Amino acid sequence: MRLKSILMTSLAFVLAITPANADPLVYIVNGSQQFGTVDLATGAFQQIGPAQPEAGSFGLAIAPNGSLVTFAYSSNLYSINPSTGAPALVGPMGLDDCAMVSSPCGPTSASTLGNFAGKIFATDFQNSLYEVNSVTGVATLIGPTGIPGIPFIPGSANPDGTFNLYDQAIFGSGGNLYETFDAFVFDFNTFSIGTVVDPALYQIDPLTGVATLVGPTDLGIGAVTGVNGVYYAFNDLANQITSLNLANGNTSFVSNFARLPA
Repeated sequence: MRLKSILMTSLAFVLAITPANADPLVYIVNGSQQFGTVDLATGAFQQIGPAQPEAGSFGLAIAPNGSLVTFAYSSNLYSINPSTGAPALVGPMGLDDCAMVSSPCGPTSASTLGNFAGKIFATDFQNSLYEVNSVTGVATLIGPTGIPGIPFIPGSANPDGTFNLYDQAIFGSGGNLYETFDAFVFDFNTFSIGTVVDPALYQIDPLTGVATLVGPTDLGIGAVTGVNGVYYAFNDLANQITSLNLANGNTSFVSNFARLPA
């Protein structure tokens, strides 16, 4: 869920780190810019290291050198040491800046990233697909996915007092690349939601970027990861972890996770 100054928790892409004979753990960056782990069985969060240096952290993927990478509103790519949580600037992705109210927030602003088959992939506000160089940070366009683009500047306010929000996750499973996406308006006074782009699961061809609809899914999915053949979705609206069926987009409840102040 992409926000600028909204008090809700968003989660970056999550990556399994399950030790033997223990509850499954995954890495996250939460809405407070804290890096750490979440226990999938209980939803408990454990912080590792300092807060991340820039506003926004969207997507979390593993680089070939074993570090994790994520990006900020500015579209700068950062690496995170998984043992210490220490961040380090990798470089600009070459996509639009969306860090400030005065930022362009153009159609090629970075939206999210994830990894598949040893590569890092990212999307922009148009839902075009890119491959990201984990050494330089540079994103290279592959092509449009055909998935609806983000129809507004994320986190912006409407005249009626509602805010424009979206959720997105990109991840790999087996020989396939997947994405979940939705867009909606949210009223923080009444907690009412108006869906703008229906939530859905898509399969993407990583060579061309072209996406195929798999099926409808839950509104609010901001991160997905696989552990032992099960794909877990983090629902930022419901504060729930669910299992995601990649054949049809259906979900089943697993646990709740705690919302932390943003």
